[in-house]
Amino acid sequence: MDNFLQQGVMAAKAGDRSRAFDLLSRASNIPESSEQAWLWLSSVVGDDSERLYCLESVLKINPGNDIAKRGSTMLRQKGVIPAIPTYPEPQRASTPPAYVPSTRSSQSNPVPVVESAPQSSGAGWQQQDLSGLFEYAAMELAANKPNREIEKSLLNRGVSLETARQIINDAKYAVKKARREKYKKRMTRGFSLIVVGVIITGCTFVFADSLGGKFVLFYGAIIFGVIDFVVGLVGWIVNA
Repeated sequence: MDNFLQQGVMAAKAGDRSRAFDLLSRASNIPESSEQAWLWLSSVVGDDSERLYCLESVLKINPGNDIAKRGSTMLRQKGVIPAIPTYPEPQRASTPPAYVPSTRSSQSNPVPVVESAPQSSGAGWQQQDLSGLFEYAAMELAANKPNREIEKSLLNRGVSLETARQIINDAKYAVKKARREKYKKRMTRGFSLIVVGVIITGCTFVFADSLGGKFVLFYGAIIFGVIDFVVGLVGWIVNA
């Protein structure tokens, strides 16, 4: 791992957003580390516009990055327009606002919701910080990091134990939902291949007489279809 990237990730995990921004910005200019650097930058920048810019920078490097695709899609659906990241303001020492678990329904994304807090002018940056913590937790869970390790990192960033656990629970739900959707698509693709293979085989069998008594068994599509369908079904069930 590139030294700037490694130190930047450590600073991000420790909650030092200013140092993390500086190191990760440098790492983003190095081809070997740019993808991961932009992804981690999305967790330390100041607002959703800057976060979207970082995620779309990841997708320019690797269009297949699932985490960046999910984050970019969610922000675009909210009407966010990308903006070039600026150096973050130093964090202010104050108690984070209450974190309310998201309402989990098929019509909304499981994102953290922060109660409006008139008690301080720093509520805006606190909301953004909690949103970044949610994305950080989701990335770590997607990388199969242990819950306790993520919880410890969140506590080091100044959130309460209850808040950290709620963030992790919501992030786990989001990751499972994304994986479930991925496996559902694979299952659908497998079923489609099976149907296509059977239809083509059936058609050639029906017209076997006109083809000299021969028909084509389209076994390639059927076999790959069965594999995709089974893998998709198992993954879909496991992430239920």
